[in-house]
Amino acid sequence: MTKVLVFAFLSGLSLILGVIIGTSFKIGKKTIAAIMAFGTGVLICALTFGLMEESFKHGGFEAIAIGFLIGGIFFILGDILIHRYGGRNYKKRKHFIPARETNGKAIILGAALDGIPESMALGIALLSKNGIGLLMVTAIFLSNLPESLSSVNDLKEEGLSKKQIYLTWSAVSAIGILTTILSFIFLKNLNLNIMGIIESFAAGAILAMLADSMMPEAYEEGGYLIGILTILGFLTAFILLKLSGTLI
Repeated sequence: MTKVLVFAFLSGLSLILGVIIGTSFKIGKKTIAAIMAFGTGVLICALTFGLMEESFKHGGFEAIAIGFLIGGIFFILGDILIHRYGGRNYKKRKHFIPARETNGKAIILGAALDGIPESMALGIALLSKNGIGLLMVTAIFLSNLPESLSSVNDLKEEGLSKKQIYLTWSAVSAIGILTTILSFIFLKNLNLNIMGIIESFAAGAILAMLADSMMPEAYEEGGYLIGILTILGFLTAFILLKLSGTLI
């Protein structure tokens, strides 16, 4: 259980660390995009060889098909609703959806929508003994850090004070930490087929988040270099995985 608490704390800490860096130093958008792209590659590797492989072992094709599609659709629909209520304004997304004025609660819900599938995946990964947990927490750390870091200036422009920004990301961090711990505690005794569906659900939601949020945002700021860094992130995670002698 100590390992679970440490990994959960590390995944949540990355969000707060991003805010601290963002409010204390001026970090270039290309640097943030580079970190985001590398983390995206690591996360793709983790969900591909980790969550989806485990899901298939537990539930077969039926589990991965049901969970993966529902997870992806769930994230997309949630993202649309949150955008309507002003939770995505700070990202300046160009959706053809009329958004209301920025809403602090909706910002928290939007960030939580991004983070909850990752936190669920981390909790599930820590149930296995094959090294998935370490890869997953690394991927989450590398994706969370630029997420909160890049939000600081935009949230200030939306009228949020420094204190409000810290409170917002602290709330999101707490939600993520709690989700990881609860996932580990309550999912361990589930039927294997149900476990497979939940694993692929998390994978589908994470992939939808990457395609809808992280990758476009990274490319917009970093250009063609983002593709290379995403590849390097995936390759690095895969090589480290094989050198460690484990399966993600």
